[in-house]
Amino acid sequence: MDALVTKAGGLLLMVALGYILKRRGMFRQEDSRLLSKIIVNLTLPGALISGFSDFRLVPSMLVVLAAAAAANALLLLIAALATRGRPGPVRALYMLNAPSYNIGTFVLPFVQSFLPPDGLLAVSMFDAGNSPFNCGGAYALTAALTGGERLTIRSVLGKMIRSVPFDTFLVILGLGLLNLHLPQPVYTVAGMFGQANAFLAMLMIGLLLEPKIPTESRSDVLRVVALRYGFGLAGAAVCWLLPLPAEVRQVLVLSLLAPVPSVALAYCDRAGCDPGAVGAIHSLCIPISLVFTLLALFLL
Repeated sequence: MDALVTKAGGLLLMVALGYILKRRGMFRQEDSRLLSKIIVNLTLPGALISGFSDFRLVPSMLVVLAAAAAANALLLLIAALATRGRPGPVRALYMLNAPSYNIGTFVLPFVQSFLPPDGLLAVSMFDAGNSPFNCGGAYALTAALTGGERLTIRSVLGKMIRSVPFDTFLVILGLGLLNLHLPQPVYTVAGMFGQANAFLAMLMIGLLLEPKIPTESRSDVLRVVALRYGFGLAGAAVCWLLPLPAEVRQVLVLSLLAPVPSVALAYCDRAGCDPGAVGAIHSLCIPISLVFTLLALFLL
């Protein structure tokens, strides 16, 4: 228990440090984009590669992938049905911020710090089911329903292929299925990159924190957040009852309570969403997810 408290306190300290340094003017919120690029292209792939050194695919991992895809699809459908007749930008606000989960820069650092190696594989499988929605799928449907830009399957797949973590996952998954392994020095060096992932991810979360809700869009902001976490809590309760290994169920719970991925900011901008409302949703989701994540780690 002492080790758990120490690790949780350390991660919270990293988040607080990012927020304090931003408030003191040493960093700006825009600096989070640079950290995001470092995480996505360097430290996150390193963490994934090092975590797959003892890869073994079991049926429970396929359940994780299916659960991620189902959760995204259901949330997207609920958001679409709940906003029928609303203006396009408002409808897009719901459809782009209710589904999709921030796995690489939020859930994965906690899994790295608290769960056994199988947890890293499980969270990677969840992200594999999450990525088609996170990397353009949700925006494709949103654009079609709101009369905006129409994206083809080819363009969606193109965005996924250009994602370094997704490519990394596909390569190491393919090697694992063929029972092939990279040389041990590759895993060692990748682990050196991966060790920086948790710190940079938590620091970035601190930079993104900005607790302000625009008055004119407060009701929509709160409804999106309520939809996201109401569904997340219900889904987490169902997943915890599944006959799966404990670490796999923990990953499902943590993932379903994760905040909105930062890539949603770009899609919301393209869809014409109110930037103040989008920023408020992201800022509210981060502390809410932090609280739920810590409760799940201590209680489950």
